[in-house]
Amino acid sequence: MLREKLRNKKGFTLIEIIVVIVILAVLMAVAVPSVMSYMNEGQKAKYQSVARTVLVNAQTEYAKAVADGKSIADATKAAQDATNTDGKKHSYGEGVIVANTAITTTPTSATVAENTDVASVTCNITIDKKMKTDVKITPFKKVEVPDATSDAE
Repeated sequence: MLREKLRNKKGFTLIEIIVVIVILAVLMAVAVPSVMSYMNEGQKAKYQSVARTVLVNAQTEYAKAVADGKSIADATKAAQDATNTDGKKHSYGEGVIVANTAITTTPTSATVAENTDVASVTCNITIDKKMKTDVKITPFKKVEVPDATSDAE
């Protein structure tokens, strides 16, 4: 009778459960860093996309101001004003704020505004309350986004 009960007893032993837990832990140790790196790359891609849009907006506004006959300083100021989102909601997408835009033109001391162009744009980009400071965008080059993020207030 006792032998029959032991033979018919079904279930997992403690050793089998521990082996399964160890296998799952090893899989998690491999998978979690990969997933985190993909998430970080995706976040950087968001910043790069917004930064490229800021650069295009700055170039467009600068070109409009130059075409209207404004001076280099006035054209630069117009481009800065157009790229900042002060009071303009969602101009770069939901939850995106662009502030403190600084625009560099080339050449900086040209007497004829038609010979100048936007050389670089530096700004603070906040996406979903995470701030990347001093993102620098230059035409035809990869956008460099710093790794350090801080919560925006």
